[in-house]
Amino acid sequence: MRYKVYGGLLSIIIHWKWAVLATPISIIMISVGMFQGRIIKTTFFPTIPFDSFAINIAFTPGSGEKKTLEYLKRFDDVVWEVNDELVKEFKQTEDFVKFTFLSLGSALDGQERGSHAGNVSVMLRDMDGSPIPSFEIADRVRKKIGKVTEAERFTIGARSRWGSPVSISLLGRNLDELNMAKDFLLKELNRIPALNNIVDTNAIGKREILLKLKPRAYFLGLNHASISAQVRQGFFGGQAQRLQHGKDELRVWVRYPKQNRVNIGQLEAMKIKTPSGQFPLTELVSYNIERGPVNILRYNGSREARIDADLTDPYAPLPPILEEIRYNIIPVLQTRYPGVRIVYQGQQKENTEATGQMRNLFGTAFALMILILMVHFKSFTQPLIVICMIPLAVLGAAWGHGIERVPVSILSMWGMVALSGVVINDAVVFLSKYNSNLIEGMSVKEAVYNAGIARFRAILLTTVTTVAGLYPIVLEKSFQSQFLKPMAISLAYGVMVGTSFILLFFPVYILVLNDLKVWYTWLMTGKKPTPESVEPAVRHANVSLD
Repeated sequence: MRYKVYGGLLSIIIHWKWAVLATPISIIMISVGMFQGRIIKTTFFPTIPFDSFAINIAFTPGSGEKKTLEYLKRFDDVVWEVNDELVKEFKQTEDFVKFTFLSLGSALDGQERGSHAGNVSVMLRDMDGSPIPSFEIADRVRKKIGKVTEAERFTIGARSRWGSPVSISLLGRNLDELNMAKDFLLKELNRIPALNNIVDTNAIGKREILLKLKPRAYFLGLNHASISAQVRQGFFGGQAQRLQHGKDELRVWVRYPKQNRVNIGQLEAMKIKTPSGQFPLTELVSYNIERGPVNILRYNGSREARIDADLTDPYAPLPPILEEIRYNIIPVLQTRYPGVRIVYQGQQKENTEATGQMRNLFGTAFALMILILMVHFKSFTQPLIVICMIPLAVLGAAWGHGIERVPVSILSMWGMVALSGVVINDAVVFLSKYNSNLIEGMSVKEAVYNAGIARFRAILLTTVTTVAGLYPIVLEKSFQSQFLKPMAISLAYGVMVGTSFILLFFPVYILVLNDLKVWYTWLMTGKKPTPESVEPAVRHANVSLD
């Protein structure tokens, strides 16, 4: 095989080197088209199945626990109905749902607190080898429950360890403008069918009475604090006396009788004491009843309104969805509300930070690799053709993700970093043998051919053993393997394709580089040199002999 198959193919490649040089360029262009056409999908982080999920619901504050419990119990019944349907459909002897429990008073990881909020936690069995993924179970529960229009916030799903797929912070100083921008963004995101569980993280609070002083109040020397203090004392109470009774301390609070602090009309009839006498509250202030925020969120010194959303299809590529938001929705929002700034959070933020760290670390390692290769080969140009093999190996890693139907993610890129070291090692082995052949007196073409024949077995064995060792991880379906699978695909397919390219195209790179050196020397000196004389290995060997 080494001589008949590979040797014959290598002879043809050497003869038609300039024509063959177009092949890697064409492969790169086709691969770019595969990315653009979504044949090879990309995302920020891999989608990891879960073994539990939650149904969160929050009504308007003040709705009462009875209503919340009714809905939670209905959701719990739906979960077990879906479980019975799945057991019957897939003819299982074990339930898919291990147990559920209801929690009243908190929802959405503590963002909503009170009797108006609650959640149902659903614990699934070990899903390894399950005939249906956990995402599908949660989706069936969502479809069976349907829309809950009465709820202010309603989500079904598991919390992603990488953060929300779509998370956008709106920052500004004008609260009214910020709230209008938030409502606009919520409305636009709800029109995108690829998104669900769209919620804003700014929980609304209970109804509050907001007082606004009239000119007469200022004329009488009153302010917000003095009027609010009297209202509070009347309806909530004021401490009139503190007594010591044995070891206990008793506090006496005075306020209106219960029948006089029941409705808003009684507030309007309240009298405010002033140095000039008593005046009805309505003559001194006007008021509005609004819902206030539970807490005030800030980010980088500005008021923040954050909106999170999940993907309807958990395996769908995320970048196209974010591009649609960035180019179709955000420009309109910023035109309407110029005082609002946009900051992307969630998975996009995590991806930006991770790629930034990787770029810095790999850039340092890349510079060290080039420096070491220059010192080893005593050449500036030969290390460059070694480095040129990395992009071709990366294409192989990308093809592997397309074949395995796994999106290229940040974990895949870490596998590509490891891949670059393996590919460079094989290229260095090939190039070292080529230089040795030149020193022994072979011509350039003979040296390239014999280097390929000599290193064919070593490179092939490296490829076979590496792929054979990694492929069980690629085929593994367990929960733990999902974190390693993107890296294993990058390394396995990258080594398999990259080393094949080294055997086929690296000889072309060597010969084309040699031709360019010959033409450059001929142009600069006016004398055409021999192909062998321009090679660094031959020049340094001649210097050593002299």
